[in-house]
Amino acid sequence: MSAMTYQRPRQRLMRNVTLIALEILLALIVLLPFFWMVSVSIKPANEPFAIPAKLWPDHPTLENYQNAFYPEFRRYFLNSIVVSLATTAISLSVGLLAAYSFSRFQIRALSALLVLIILAQMFPVSAMIIPIYKIMRDLHMLDTYPSLILAYLTLTLPVSIWMLRSFMENIPLDLEEAATVDGASRLQAFVRVVVPLARPGIVATGVWIIVVTWQEFLFALAFTSSRDMRTLPIGMNDFIGQYGIRYGELMASSVMVSVPVIVLFMFLQRYFVAGMTAGATKG
Repeated sequence: MSAMTYQRPRQRLMRNVTLIALEILLALIVLLPFFWMVSVSIKPANEPFAIPAKLWPDHPTLENYQNAFYPEFRRYFLNSIVVSLATTAISLSVGLLAAYSFSRFQIRALSALLVLIILAQMFPVSAMIIPIYKIMRDLHMLDTYPSLILAYLTLTLPVSIWMLRSFMENIPLDLEEAATVDGASRLQAFVRVVVPLARPGIVATGVWIIVVTWQEFLFALAFTSSRDMRTLPIGMNDFIGQYGIRYGELMASSVMVSVPVIVLFMFLQRYFVAGMTAGATKG
């Protein structure tokens, strides 16, 4: 056996070791901020800036979580849940119907409209806030749930339509035609055939919408003024005062805000990966 034949397994082993080392390094870089956030959240008040710094506290405590979960913070949680779920439900409902139309009806006007929809998404949020704020003010909708939901729809609906359209185009038209031959109307074929087959794409899009709306800051800051209407990203500013920052409570609230999204993603990860993969096969 030649020397080159011996070198190939060795080169493959070195390549695999290098890739694993790079993956571990990447994971450490990504997870380090989360580890530090959890570490500070369970440190006593005198330890976050102790010298020398400690990665993990000697005496972990849940006092910061108890202080952070005050009644107003629970209200912020409720507001974020209401706004996120309502935005997700409306975006998916409207996005499904729009995506179905764009994928099934080959009309030039629809193609131009589809381009305009994605162009609207190109504008930065800071450029859209002032005109949307004036509209909401004239309609007397500021500091209400509908103002936030409508504002979030301007962010999520265009992308939802494009994402769902990619999944719809992967569903064979023959299945719908077979359903109509069996007596189903076009709407029944859409509900009973297209929607179940597009489930991975619907879940992937829904997860993306919830993540975007759950952490959105600028619209919530501009459109809400009362404490009763604040969402979690705005409510966390309560721990940043004029004379100091309560880092323990701030990190504890950050952990509590992150947990629902992490749990949701863990449960729906299979659908999310499948949906993103399916959508990537056809643009």
